[in-house]
Amino acid sequence: MRRLPATLLIALAAGAGGCKHAKPTELVVGVQSDPMGGLVGALHVIVKVAGQVVDDEMIKPPHGSKVGFPQPWERKLTAPPGSGPSSTPQVELQVDALADPSSPVPLLTRRASTHFVPESEKLLRTQLEARCVVYPVVPRGASKVPGPISGPSCTAPATCIQGICQSPIVPPAALETYATNWPTNAPDRCKPKDGGAPVLQIGTGQSYYRPFLPDQTLQAEAGPQGGHHIWIATRMKNLKQAGSTTKISGVQPGTGLSIPPTTLAFGYAPDEGGYCKLYGIRYQLDNEGIDYKPFLGKPLDVTVTVTDASGASATTTSRVNIAPTLVNP
Repeated sequence: MRRLPATLLIALAAGAGGCKHAKPTELVVGVQSDPMGGLVGALHVIVKVAGQVVDDEMIKPPHGSKVGFPQPWERKLTAPPGSGPSSTPQVELQVDALADPSSPVPLLTRRASTHFVPESEKLLRTQLEARCVVYPVVPRGASKVPGPISGPSCTAPATCIQGICQSPIVPPAALETYATNWPTNAPDRCKPKDGGAPVLQIGTGQSYYRPFLPDQTLQAEAGPQGGHHIWIATRMKNLKQAGSTTKISGVQPGTGLSIPPTTLAFGYAPDEGGYCKLYGIRYQLDNEGIDYKPFLGKPLDVTVTVTDASGASATTTSRVNIAPTLVNP
């Protein structure tokens, strides 16, 4: 068998190495939203790479209608030349949700920040949450009907996630691999495949979930928008984490006196044991302007129904006692 000259072997090796192409380094910025009930009429999206603006656009609904607001939105980015495996540029996103394109103050601002993953196509999934909408403050005495529950005003660079101000940074290791059907294939820790029937529990808690105790007494409070509420929290599994609606209603046993239901489209946060939780729900005793005073010092049957986008739902009822006095009259 004849041997090839050493110089030819070197040339062949160099040629083989030259044919190997590195995979592109790409990041898809994806934005989707909770149902907003027609509040949002435009999105102002700004994307930066390495501090430079690469996209600045106003997204409007089709035909000027707020119904069926165009979502999801995505933009594919490619890492600039010179990006190495040990250092990739930062990608920053800011989304202002506006009542209309001319609104000077956004209803909510969502920020996100991450880095490219070398030789990978990743997704930066960014959710606009209904519970993060900041409503104008209703002056006391201006209306007998309490204003809507408002989200927090976060100072940059913090952003509203799950109803509280948090860091906008998404570690590259937490990014999903991009898929064209990303809006409908979101990883869901609350409703895994073949997880079984939905399970729902009711509790209380402003900043975390606590199960109701036997013969639980809840203290009503005067809220920032002029209403009077108790704190409700829920815990569920085998229902979707995002896009599920939570409906709360109350009936006073014996008298049948009822509180108009409150329906929320808030996302759930992962909890222990495969459950997901939603806390910090202000359930207004004077919802739709009814008098809250007849509920003080009396029992109340609280019913919660959670329904996800697939139509699966769970309902449960718990009896609590409302304290006779307000915690902050």
